[in-house]
Amino acid sequence: MILSVCVAIYLSFNRSLGKIYRNEERILRSFVRTVGDISVASVSHDACEAFCRGSGPATRYTSRKHDTLRSLFIFLVTRGHLTTSPLPERCRVLPRTFKPYIYSQDEIQRLLDATSQPKKVHSFLQHTTFRTLLLLLYGAGLRPSEGLRLRCCDVDLEDCVLTIWDTKCFKSRLVPFGSALAQELKSYRRQRQRLPFPNAEGSAFFATRTGNRLSYDRFSKVFRQLRTRAGIRRPETDRYQPRPHDLRHAFAVHRLTSWYQEGADVQTLLPLLSTYLGHVSVEATHVYLTMTPELLHEALLRFEQYMNNEKENAHD
Repeated sequence: MILSVCVAIYLSFNRSLGKIYRNEERILRSFVRTVGDISVASVSHDACEAFCRGSGPATRYTSRKHDTLRSLFIFLVTRGHLTTSPLPERCRVLPRTFKPYIYSQDEIQRLLDATSQPKKVHSFLQHTTFRTLLLLLYGAGLRPSEGLRLRCCDVDLEDCVLTIWDTKCFKSRLVPFGSALAQELKSYRRQRQRLPFPNAEGSAFFATRTGNRLSYDRFSKVFRQLRTRAGIRRPETDRYQPRPHDLRHAFAVHRLTSWYQEGADVQTLLPLLSTYLGHVSVEATHVYLTMTPELLHEALLRFEQYMNNEKENAHD
């Protein structure tokens, strides 16, 4: 069996289990182009090692490629298409160095203010569209793709609930939102009425001047412009600049910080935050809880309070 067919079968099987496998497909297609569309039995140890190593220094993407090929070959071996895996067993595992950018409240306000200063106007509603979308991503902790895919029928402005369909791993969930955000969404919806509705209530909530869905590429381009106008950036030595997805990280960290400040039981509330964000486990939420100075300060205050209570109980 040729390699491209094996890859197609493998991807189809995993997607039938509810996995998206977008990055895995990109890696496997690249692997086929690199080694050639040969018989899978002809794939050599050296070819796999060279593909994973690449041309530069080892990175976490090296490990990602190795893990993807490892899963493919295990799948093929268990189904009798191969007798043994040609992949080297060991791969150097590098620590994760990427850290999400946690926007401050001031930076979020500067991003919102920047939406009123566009260089080019493609739609009379462009300023309001991007401002409202940013508010929603931060205020409801949505992934950018979830906000962009919202249809008018998914936004319940009476009960203040969003319906998020077929998101990561094809899960769906309901996301309630507060009264302040509801007012912003209602204001935008009134202005959205002036744009076309090509699919009636199934039309995009955040729409272009034609009434079609705003693309992620368009949103990313505008976001970079807004970020520049707002003066928000990492040091020049950093590889990545702040992203739209980091608004979701900021939402989670700010929510946790508020709970500490309110004296809430954070350990009890953390599973609720995980459910709200659409994660399958609390462990997945830990990725978002980057330690900021404010969060660290609140955690230390809570720990000091706990230790003082322990001392008082010991003296009783």
